Amino acid sequence: MGARFGSGAHSTAGRALFSKARLITLVNFPLGGAVSLLLWRSLDWPLIGDATIFHFIADEMRTGAMPYRDIYDVNMPLIYFIHLAVVAIGGMSDVAWRAFDLASAAVMSGLILMLVWRAGRALAIHAALIALIVHLLLGPYSAGQRDYLMSIVALGAALLSIRAVENFRHRRVSLVLTGAIAAIAASIKPTGVLLLALPAIGMARLRWHDAIWTVIGAATVGLVMIGLLAALGAFWGLIEMVQRLMPLYAPLGSRPLYDILGDTAVWLAPTGGLALAAMLNLSAPKPPRSRIIIGLTVFGVIHLLAQRKGWFYHVYPLGIGLTCWGAYSLASLSMRRSVLCVIVTAATLVWLVPGALTQARSYPALRAASAMQLALESRLPHGARVQVLDADNGAFLAMARAGMHHATPHIQWFSLLLAANSVREEFIGALEADPPAAILLTNSQWPETSGFDIADHWPEFATLLASQYDLVQTGDEDAIAWRLYVARSATQRNR
Repeated sequence: MGARFGSGAHSTAGRALFSKARLITLVNFPLGGAVSLLLWRSLDWPLIGDATIFHFIADEMRTGAMPYRDIYDVNMPLIYFIHLAVVAIGGMSDVAWRAFDLASAAVMSGLILMLVWRAGRALAIHAALIALIVHLLLGPYSAGQRDYLMSIVALGAALLSIRAVENFRHRRVSLVLTGAIAAIAASIKPTGVLLLALPAIGMARLRWHDAIWTVIGAATVGLVMIGLLAALGAFWGLIEMVQRLMPLYAPLGSRPLYDILGDTAVWLAPTGGLALAAMLNLSAPKPPRSRIIIGLTVFGVIHLLAQRKGWFYHVYPLGIGLTCWGAYSLASLSMRRSVLCVIVTAATLVWLVPGALTQARSYPALRAASAMQLALESRLPHGARVQVLDADNGAFLAMARAGMHHATPHIQWFSLLLAANSVREEFIGALEADPPAAILLTNSQWPETSGFDIADHWPEFATLLASQYDLVQTGDEDAIAWRLYVARSATQRNR
């Protein structure tokens, strides 16, 4: 009788899982349709936003310039080499950048499938589809973003941590690779170093010799990166950036916690049903795989809050962690609770997807970039030295596509505004000692408000412009304004 009872209970559980799989599969069909439509509409996403800065720097690297040494920026080194690879293979085209982003999305989807597959094929596909929808809804400015790329690396660290826990025979190799992957993530964003904790979370405790293997993997990648930067003459520039510029840059744009959480809830709305599933399953036992997936989510929370800005792309690690945790949790929920979570997901996407598909697109920065590119090409020879100062108003894209080169390491206002007076004096001295062929300014003065006030009210800079340059062309595209000053000798030759 007991055997018959046990067999009946097992049969009931099997039918429940089968019913849930059919429910999730049924939902996956419209989700797949939504992803397909969003994906189709995303095929013409342009190269825009932060990517243009990194593409410009990568293009300068092809001629021997190096970040930190020849171009002042505050990002970690691996992102420059990623963009260098894209530019070297595909140039500055929109198509090459779109192909890279789609390839990254494919890798992300594959890793999510591997991470969640044990919960069931339908749930793994569900998680991958939700992650894709989040990415596609965030729009073209999210393409290839640093946090997006780092979250893909984080998925690899989670999978290797799970392998270290579940496969004792290959634990050392898995721990070394986990450490290496964490170091790669930290080479994109510093918080990636926190991924070193994932094996300990999975094991509930980490023995000291296990920790050593993880550190060996991280140290190996770290030494390779240090050696590469040293060979290229950029290592000490990186150290100086971390010591002097980064502490001043990090607080810029900080926002109150409630603002960050409010925006995060909107950007991660497609994960709402899965987040609910994770919360409803909090009291359930947590095997090692579940603990590591939860650790991935906690990493996302820390990553978001540590940056204090709450920009849209900072939500990627949290979004992917919630997606995987929620999908994995759905397998353990009752059918009634699962239906509730699915309803939340469906309602959210019915609210968001149609608007995204019909929303009109406007890229004033691209129009400004095209106008600036034409102005540069018509007045200067290919390869001319131009002092550019911009943030995200299209000047970097114009410079790279016109084949112009930067004149000084300062390409954005923040490296001048945050520095001591001596740095600004050196900047003016460099322009006077070796005057560039032109100076290109936009009204993006971040972290200051939009306008040309800094240039106009900086006496030494204004005097330099008035004495040696002519304002030959201006433009304005939906509040994105720019000015092109050409050296007076060059304008006289053009006449």
